[in-house]
Amino acid sequence: MEQTLKLQNGLEMPVLGYGCSFGNWTDTSKWMGFEPEAAWSAIPAALRAGVRHFDAALFYDSQRVLGHCLGQAFQKGELRRSDVWITTKVGHPYASHGSNALGKSLDWTNPDIDIKQEVRKQIELCLDELMLGYVDLLLMHWPGKWETKDEALNRRLRKEVWEVMEEYYKLGKVRAVGVCNFQIRHLQTFIQDVEVKPMLNQIEVSPYITQEELVKYCQDKEIRVEAWSPFGSGTTNVLKDDLLKEIGEKHGKNSGQVVLRWLYQRGVCSLAKSSKEERMRGNLDIFDFELSEEEMSKISGLNKDQSSVGDGMPGDSIA
Repeated sequence: MEQTLKLQNGLEMPVLGYGCSFGNWTDTSKWMGFEPEAAWSAIPAALRAGVRHFDAALFYDSQRVLGHCLGQAFQKGELRRSDVWITTKVGHPYASHGSNALGKSLDWTNPDIDIKQEVRKQIELCLDELMLGYVDLLLMHWPGKWETKDEALNRRLRKEVWEVMEEYYKLGKVRAVGVCNFQIRHLQTFIQDVEVKPMLNQIEVSPYITQEELVKYCQDKEIRVEAWSPFGSGTTNVLKDDLLKEIGEKHGKNSGQVVLRWLYQRGVCSLAKSSKEERMRGNLDIFDFELSEEEMSKISGLNKDQSSVGDGMPGDSIA
């Protein structure tokens, strides 16, 4: 069974990936923020489990660990560069928990910076931290600065950021380009403004936030969809849903595998996350069963428009 999906430019992208954002975002009794040190055990475990698609970002602070782990596998002859798919992202807005002073966030609306040059630095820093000559997919992390209402300004800034991404795509340092957290209204104007159309939109999708209208819009425009937080990041408790458990028992699968299969049958790539090697391996084991149309419909019917990161849809606050 096909385990890749073809992008607009013909590249075959693995449908299942592993997210490299490590941190505590739910337990207020502990320090909250990124914990890249967790990557030192998680990424080698993912490689042993068979994961070959890793989703990184400059803002996550874990790219050096990913690059180091890949380098060790290359050095030992366990992997070649062509065996893995590496995604990274630039253009994350300023956030208090990030390494802003190191230039890992983008001060989108600051008139005193050269935004194109800042994005060039971010792309080069990604390649440097990963210790790779190219990445397979480069994404614009957000469509702008949160809580900004100037549509014309944001539209212009998105175009400027994208023009730099197109530069690196044409140079071959980036094999494909896409966006994250873009809503339909963002995409409608963006497609009009750019030379190279986005090949993928990475958005939050789970049975509790199905994003059916946005997914359909992207697919109609030949923009692949990739789901972040398909398991709800531990905040929505979607994996405890009785329906998913019931369907899983019928197929001899767990709730997470049911969710990933539901996404796959919708034509959506997904980024599953676990700290346990056995569960990582299980998350790749979704190609030996099929959900019925009724089961697909029932799972989609669980939708609550419930995001794992707060009220509303991610990206909604950006004009």
